[in-house]
Amino acid sequence: MQKKNNIFVIILLQIFVSDFLFSQNSSQKNISSNNIAKEVISEFHLLPFPNLKDTIYTRDDAFIIVNLKTQMAQLFIRGEKPFDFKVSTGNVKLEEAVETKEGLFVIQSKLPRWHSVQFDSTLLLNWMGFNHGIGFHALLGNRYYRYLGKRVSSHGCVRISREDALHIYDKVNFGTPVLVVNEEPAVTIAFADKNKKYVKLKAGEMLNLVRRRIETLYAGNFFLTNPQPLVIDRSNVGHNGLPIGFRKNIPVNQKVPNFSFDKLEPRETKIPKRKFEILLTPIILEEQFSNK
Repeated sequence: MQKKNNIFVIILLQIFVSDFLFSQNSSQKNISSNNIAKEVISEFHLLPFPNLKDTIYTRDDAFIIVNLKTQMAQLFIRGEKPFDFKVSTGNVKLEEAVETKEGLFVIQSKLPRWHSVQFDSTLLLNWMGFNHGIGFHALLGNRYYRYLGKRVSSHGCVRISREDALHIYDKVNFGTPVLVVNEEPAVTIAFADKNKKYVKLKAGEMLNLVRRRIETLYAGNFFLTNPQPLVIDRSNVGHNGLPIGFRKNIPVNQKVPNFSFDKLEPRETKIPKRKFEILLTPIILEEQFSNK
C-alpha cells in the first residue's frame, strides 16, 4: 500500500511541476520578452542537473546539427532515424575566408543552382543559406570530396557531397533550424509537440530573451525564472542567428523553487515534507530542458 501511494505522489508531482514550468496564461494574448522570466523566486532548493541545457523548439519536421570539431552533421527528421553526413566548413587560412559561425540559425534561402559572385561565379549546387552568405551546398567535381568529414576547406560555407545535398535539399524548408556547434552548447533544438502551446516572440525579443536565459543558466537560476517553451521559425530568427552559449559554463547545481506539496499529500499516507523534497528529483525537471 505504501509503495502504491508513493507512486501516486510521484505522478502528481510530475504533473504539478510540468504545469508550473510550461503553463501559459491563456487569457494573455500579447506576450513580450519584458514579462517572461522576469520574476525570480527567493526560496529554493539546490539540486544537481548534470545534463541541463535550454531547449528551443521548432514546429518544422526537420532540423540540422553541424559539428565544426568533427566535421560531421546530422539531419533530424521527425519520427525518423537521424541522417549522418560529412561536411567541410570554413578555413580562415584561405584568402577571403571566414570561420563558419557557431549559433542557432534557420534556413533563409534555397536554390537548386546558384553562381557565387564573390568567388568567380562558382556554381553552387543545392544551395541552402542560413547565415547571410553562409550555407550548405555541393560543388561540381570530386576534388573537394577528400576533405569532407576530415578537415576545414571552404571559404565559410558548409560543403557537402552532391548525393547528400540532393537528399537534404528535399527535406528542409524555409525556417528549418540549423544548429552549428564547436563545443557542447548551452542551448539545443528539439521538435515541438504539436499538441502543446509555445511562446513565439518577435525577432528582437527572441534574441534578447535567449541571451538572458543563457545568463540565468550560468547563474544557476534557470528554474527560478519560470522558463517557458520557446518556438522559432524564419519570422523570429534572422541571418545572424541566436546565441547558444557553452555547456561548460552551466553549474551542475541549479536552484529549484521551494514548492509546498501539502495539498498533494494523500490523507492515508503521512509522508514527511522532507520526503517530497527527495521525490522532486532533477529527472522530472531536467527531461523538459536537456537534450536527450
